[in-house]
Amino acid sequence: MVAERIVWELRGRPAIELDDMTAPRKQIMVSRSFGRLTGDPADLREATRQHAARAGEKLRRQGSVPSAVMVFVRTNPFLTDAPQYRNSAVVPLPRPTDDSRAILAAAQRGLAAIFRSGYRYQKCGVMLLDLTADACRQLSLDETPQTEAERQRSRRLMATVDKLNRELGRDTVRLGLPRQGNAWALRCESRTPRYTTRWEELVRVSS
Repeated sequence: MVAERIVWELRGRPAIELDDMTAPRKQIMVSRSFGRLTGDPADLREATRQHAARAGEKLRRQGSVPSAVMVFVRTNPFLTDAPQYRNSAVVPLPRPTDDSRAILAAAQRGLAAIFRSGYRYQKCGVMLLDLTADACRQLSLDETPQTEAERQRSRRLMATVDKLNRELGRDTVRLGLPRQGNAWALRCESRTPRYTTRWEELVRVSS
């Protein structure tokens, strides 16, 4: 009862257990609004590729593997004079994996299935579903076979990519290079200069 819990709380005894914030997440989502609206499928493919890579990093950091990848796109719902569209697709993985290449391949298939021309998109995202611990993942009868050597090679490759990006800076190694002037990159006109982390933004003093 609510009254009983209140009494126990007033006496200094917890009546409701706090959630364990360190528990591994069951889903991982990476999404971001575009710097400007775009109808170019190449912009959406690049943004999806970036989100899939980020999701893979988070996935490996908590030691999980997903069973499926969801991709979604949407236009700007506040533009009432523009045609609206939003959709999502779930792509099952052949086998649970934390390899960013497999995650990206699934995400790109999902994007191709839901992309529609004639719309100006504002946002897309990638979500990894049905996460389980990599050490405890269950095999299924219809799972695509993978040799232990292939699995170890994939694990070493992803560990190397993560280490290089961690030690040399984010996106030192990435899955493809983005085009200059793409629509999905954030606009940062109002951001304060990053004096402590960017050489090119150090204060310049002239006499």
